[in-house]
Amino acid sequence: MSKHHPAEAQDMDFNATGLSVGDVVRVGEGLAPVFAAGPARWYALRVAPQREDQVEAWLQRRGVYAFHPVLMRKVRRMGKSRDYARRYLPGYVFARFPGQAVPHRLVGRSGITGALTCADGSWGVLEPADLRKLHAMRKVDVKTKAERRAALAAERRALTVSAGEPALFRSGPFAGFHCEVVELTAADDAKVVVTIFGRETPAQVPVSDLVGVVRSC
Repeated sequence: MSKHHPAEAQDMDFNATGLSVGDVVRVGEGLAPVFAAGPARWYALRVAPQREDQVEAWLQRRGVYAFHPVLMRKVRRMGKSRDYARRYLPGYVFARFPGQAVPHRLVGRSGITGALTCADGSWGVLEPADLRKLHAMRKVDVKTKAERRAALAAERRALTVSAGEPALFRSGPFAGFHCEVVELTAADDAKVVVTIFGRETPAQVPVSDLVGVVRSC
């Protein structure tokens, strides 16, 4: 995380759409911009549970590009196949503002509760380079059968991952990062705590992304 303005952010551009026909707003809300003039800046916004999609749509109507990383899976239920998007970092939306964000016009709106901050309490500005891997996960194609078989094999090899123990990301956007396993779920996922941008952050990831490590004595 950096408090400095990213010099270039063109590789992850946005399309400012403004308010849409039929958009319901409070009096004056549509007239007050959520950012001030200046260089484009990325922020990691904290949002209420299950409100990521709503926050993204709300920001888009105000000219702010936003995304949250997901893992796409194809599931079959009652004989029908459908794509299922699972949030990779629930509770976070990464947003590119055309200028400096105005916190008091964001917090409390549409589920936004705050943002990752710097030591002095100001909203931290993220470098585009730090977000490229996460940004690539905004749309992930469904795995082929061969890839699914490889993932299942990796999950079997990852049975040494245990709750309460440290682990290492061997694949995914955090490859090479260490984390602490909090809980293993019935869906072959692991709830972990990983340090990103200098902050401990909860995430839910496939067990196949992890490998257990031995604590040093």
